Amino acid sequence: MSFAVITDTACNLPARFLREHDVTAIPFSYYVESTECTCPGPDEFDGGAYYEMLSKGGEVKTSLINEQRYLDHFEPLLAAGHDVLYVGMSGGISSSMQVARLTAHELGERYPARKIAVFDCMTASLGEAVYVRAAIRQRDAGSTLGETAAHLLQLRRHTFSFFTVDDLMFLRRGGRISNITAVVGTVLGVKPLLCNDEEGHIIVYGKTRGRKKALRALAEEFDRHYREHPDQAVAIAHGNCAEDAQYVVSLIREKHPEVTVHVEIYEPVTGSYVGPGTVALFFVGTERQ
Repeated sequence: MSFAVITDTACNLPARFLREHDVTAIPFSYYVESTECTCPGPDEFDGGAYYEMLSKGGEVKTSLINEQRYLDHFEPLLAAGHDVLYVGMSGGISSSMQVARLTAHELGERYPARKIAVFDCMTASLGEAVYVRAAIRQRDAGSTLGETAAHLLQLRRHTFSFFTVDDLMFLRRGGRISNITAVVGTVLGVKPLLCNDEEGHIIVYGKTRGRKKALRALAEEFDRHYREHPDQAVAIAHGNCAEDAQYVVSLIREKHPEVTVHVEIYEPVTGSYVGPGTVALFFVGTERQ
């Protein structure tokens, strides 16, 4: 291979897929009642029990990935003579991206003959997976690390993340939105519509009344921005609300019957921020404004 692809477990891709495509996923950790847990893959994750625990007031805390964990995954590949591409969770959501950059700088001095690229996907979950899949295709087609990094930067101008949550207090508790926004968004049955801005932060871009209207709004954003693309990957992540996710799938396929939609339950770290009842839609489309 021309370079190694590394990501993190926030990409929400099954472990089997990552193994088949020779991709390493750095595990994120979370804490339940002071017990450290390592993120499992979607195939091993008991999402029903996890989100039920959150619904009943269970508290989950996350922590920054330390430099050693990045070193443990980056350095063996560099020592074996491989260049490295790391596709990571948005720096606007997690400070772990900054640690990854610092680690890459340190290793660059230690292995001057090797190249290391750290790519901030400006999103998470199956939005991050869009870039992992694109990196795999580029690598397997023989592209260089530099060519692939440039390709991902171009793709970032066309990748969309839209979602709605059932309770904004999860985002408020995790420091992802302000307390005022959270309070306003939970009154009178208002359902917020959210996206990631150009720096990867989570912002509220609209609101509607009622759950069904919020889900239909996601499908409407798809209609507005979707277009065919070589790196197209339409995906939905949900916080233990599979029926709502499938409802959005059905709305999309009414107008786009040719589209295949990949659906997964949110992995536990990102899920702890967005909370039960979240439905998020990710896809490649028109150029973002």
